[in-house]
Amino acid sequence: MFIFINVAYSASSLLIERESGTLRRLLAAPLQGGSVIAGKMLAYTLLACLQVLLLFAVARILFDMPMGQSPFGLVVLSIVVALISSAMGMMIAGVAKSGNQASNIGVILGLVLAVIGGCLPMAGGSTYRAGGFIGILARLTPHAHALEGYFRLMMENGTVVTILPQMGILLAFGVVFFLIAVWRFKFE
Repeated sequence: MFIFINVAYSASSLLIERESGTLRRLLAAPLQGGSVIAGKMLAYTLLACLQVLLLFAVARILFDMPMGQSPFGLVVLSIVVALISSAMGMMIAGVAKSGNQASNIGVILGLVLAVIGGCLPMAGGSTYRAGGFIGILARLTPHAHALEGYFRLMMENGTVVTILPQMGILLAFGVVFFLIAVWRFKFE
């Protein structure tokens, strides 16, 4: 959930640059629009990775949280989830009209998807492992696949191979978000 909170910041930052004229100067260089969006995504992906590193360090040191047997898996999954959150932010920037609107949409979408995806456990367990309609609905969010990947790594001592389905689905979300961002974002 905390990784996806960055969606609001990444979405609004691109629009604020457009509103202030900075983006116009950037486009004077021989760059494609997709390259500008990818560069912005890279910056916010790095920020989210640092955030995850801090959260895991605090959780491990203060709460003795189990990290599983695959540190490599945690790193790879965290990078993928950070990439997805940045791509989602760029997608929101593509549909929003202003930086403030993008920030508001990002916060609301991040929180709603977090609830649906199972980041906030409800009575009876998390939605991403539930059956029926709510389980299906949860699995339509990137949050549920990220949670499932982290759960398999940290609680079930899985490996990178164990979470390949989740990473594939997350990367598919990322590609769709990025393509929508490139298609919809108006640089002028």
